[in-house]
Amino acid sequence: MQAPFSSQTLAEVFRDLYLNERSGALVLTREGEEKRIYFERGLIHYADSSQPSERLEAWLLEEGKISRGALDEAQIDDDRGGALGRALLNRGLIGKETLALAVGRVLESTVRSAFGWEGGIARFSEPDRIDELGDSDVLRTFDLILSGIFEMAEFDSIGDAMLGLDNRLRLRRPSPIPLERMMLSPAHGFILSRVDGTSTMKDVISLLPEAEGNEASRFLFGLLVMGVLEYDPPLGEGPFKVANILRDHADRRALERMQEQTIRQVYTQIRTQNPYEILGVATSASRDTIERAYEQAKGLFSRDRLLPRVRDDFRSELAVIESRLIEAFLRLTQAEASRPAGSPGAAESRDMGADDLLVRVEMDKTKSKLALEKAEQVAENYYSKAKRAMREGDYHNAIQYGKLAISYNAADARFYFMLADCQVRNPGPRWQHQAEQNYTKAADLDPWNADYRLSLGRFYKKRGLKLRARRQFEEILKLVPEHRQASEELAGLR
Repeated sequence: MQAPFSSQTLAEVFRDLYLNERSGALVLTREGEEKRIYFERGLIHYADSSQPSERLEAWLLEEGKISRGALDEAQIDDDRGGALGRALLNRGLIGKETLALAVGRVLESTVRSAFGWEGGIARFSEPDRIDELGDSDVLRTFDLILSGIFEMAEFDSIGDAMLGLDNRLRLRRPSPIPLERMMLSPAHGFILSRVDGTSTMKDVISLLPEAEGNEASRFLFGLLVMGVLEYDPPLGEGPFKVANILRDHADRRALERMQEQTIRQVYTQIRTQNPYEILGVATSASRDTIERAYEQAKGLFSRDRLLPRVRDDFRSELAVIESRLIEAFLRLTQAEASRPAGSPGAAESRDMGADDLLVRVEMDKTKSKLALEKAEQVAENYYSKAKRAMREGDYHNAIQYGKLAISYNAADARFYFMLADCQVRNPGPRWQHQAEQNYTKAADLDPWNADYRLSLGRFYKKRGLKLRARRQFEEILKLVPEHRQASEELAGLR
């Protein structure tokens, strides 16, 4: 085996040797440097390097575990991994525990520095025999690979790609690593407790202090590479591959850039266009044509079409675009509904304010009952969309759909009540005023509905307007003398 590697794929090389239980030497080279990591049935047990500071004898001398004279006395040919340590041990020049400690330090240093390389050539060879200089097991091998990942060069793109995935993380069963035997830090233990199949990587990282985000990302990456964790749904068949997430991330970023460019362009144009230009329709367009144009334009910026980061970063621009679209739609449909049959369309001369969006489209007296029923059906459809958006917490779009429902049928109290329930969540004075107006409108349209007056009374009570609140609760009790909630609210005012 001989192939180029990068810092991003080196962990997979180690993983594949581990899973396939290979025995031999993994030789990593770049620009005259060489590192050898020795595997025995997939487990790492020894390392050597062309860098003097990463050789066994250098550590023994630096730590004062052996003298230069003892090394010279051994006269060992150390071209093959492990020969020096074995000779020192056989000659009684060093103890077994000391040698095991030295081998461990050399291993960690060599693996860490290898992961710090940006890339090189990897070659695997299978010698006839490998000297075992210390105990090696699954946990030690995993810890070594993980320590290398913590030193990995060029990890940022991997971390960004993983954070951008909506796939959930979960533990693989059975686990290839005995997790119960791992010596985990409190932070790592916390991370493992959160990968239960319900959270994405972004969800997990968001629970940690910002300073711990990078290490946590590398830890999760190590668990994914070694097969301890898996994505749900999976990214592809077989073991985890960095290439898969980087390719998906590149595609995602390209789509994000395209959506960002479209939003900026439309945002710039739509602020100065008239309603016909906004929807791209002729001045003589029918209501059906206007509606289709509106739905098509709105669909370009629908919540499920835009990527999450784009929605978050361009929230204000999208709000302006959606407001201008719905204003254009309402203005043109009102103009179309009020124009005489057969006359050419013309834009209304006056500017429309926020309150105008709630004005009902006046139905022409000559329209048939069928047309009225169709308008009610369209209104009901928009009301359903508004309720769905409200359940999803998308109050902005719920308000827009609610206004559309009112434009088709302004006599339904439910539409105003739903609109008020959305607007009241915004603490701004303008939104609170509109919520009060719509609660009042709902109560006026359906005076027998106690829930509408109850919400209006609670609205006043929360703002300290006790007299107004009392009036609403008393009106409820006139309608329903045994209304428990109205009685409790009224008692709370005394």
